[in-house]
Amino acid sequence: MYSKFALVVAAVAVLFGVHANAATHPQDIEALWRFKEEALKMSKNDARWRKVFETWTGRGPDCPFPECPHDPCGEDWHGTWHGVQCRELQGVKQWTLPENVYRRVTNMHIPEWGLPGHLPESLCLFEMLEELDFDENEFEGALPACVGCLPNLREIDIEDNKFTGTIPKEWGNLHKLIEFEIDGNELLAGCIPEGLPKDAEWCGDCWSTCPSYDPYCGAYDCKSCVEWTKDPEIGTSYENTRIKGERCPGEPNPPVCPWEIFKEEFEAKQAEEKELRRQQAQELQQRRQDAMEEQADEPSTITFLNEVRSVEEKPEEAVAEEPQPVVEAPEPVAEV
Repeated sequence: MYSKFALVVAAVAVLFGVHANAATHPQDIEALWRFKEEALKMSKNDARWRKVFETWTGRGPDCPFPECPHDPCGEDWHGTWHGVQCRELQGVKQWTLPENVYRRVTNMHIPEWGLPGHLPESLCLFEMLEELDFDENEFEGALPACVGCLPNLREIDIEDNKFTGTIPKEWGNLHKLIEFEIDGNELLAGCIPEGLPKDAEWCGDCWSTCPSYDPYCGAYDCKSCVEWTKDPEIGTSYENTRIKGERCPGEPNPPVCPWEIFKEEFEAKQAEEKELRRQQAQELQQRRQDAMEEQADEPSTITFLNEVRSVEEKPEEAVAEEPQPVVEAPEPVAEV
């Protein structure tokens, strides 16, 4: 029978991954590089995007790569990479996990930068993303349908941008989404996909006791509906758009999930690299063994001296003398 603690540890290992020298999950680091590459390319290397990415190195400007390994999450709920946060994930405070457990990126929070271009589709590579906050930028174009397959999203805040078109029907698959703010996108039109949160409403009666001279007191004096935000308005808000509030008929479109393909490719690449390292280590070990055997076979000063010493210490053997030829005396010659 497994203990409760053992089951919790096993669940954490499956969810986050375990590694000897864990920090931010390498899959999320690779996704961040894809995000950076896409943002700079589609914005033609815009200075505002470059400013955001200045801190995306090592453990920040104070300890850049390669002095420090790339670690966006850091040791707290956020590290030093601007806009990247690793908060609670499915109720688990990641910054309290053991050091050998990978941490996952849960929040992309880059508001009020005036960032141009479209919303990078590489955001769809973060399978554990819970919050997407890009309000008050200058994003334009269509909303990427692939956002609809991020299963853990609970908040999307993209108000006060310049998005056009309609809300993708795939976004109706975001069953955990609680707060959805698209206000201020004046060219956004169409219906609201079925499955998205109901129209926004105030949480409780948090404004009735506020004095008239303090219009913001509800933001800090109100007990919100959910613990992870102090925003007293929860739901779908779409003021100053062309959206009228009607819900789209039918079920949401099934999403195509780039993160699933990305995860498979990444894991396959990791497996190939691991196998390559194993083969290289095996070849190195074999070369060392061969070198040791060759060294043992080669004559050396020590082996030569040892052989001489063994010969000197060996007892002399009796050597048989070769037989000498017999010389017969000449016969005497008779005198005449």
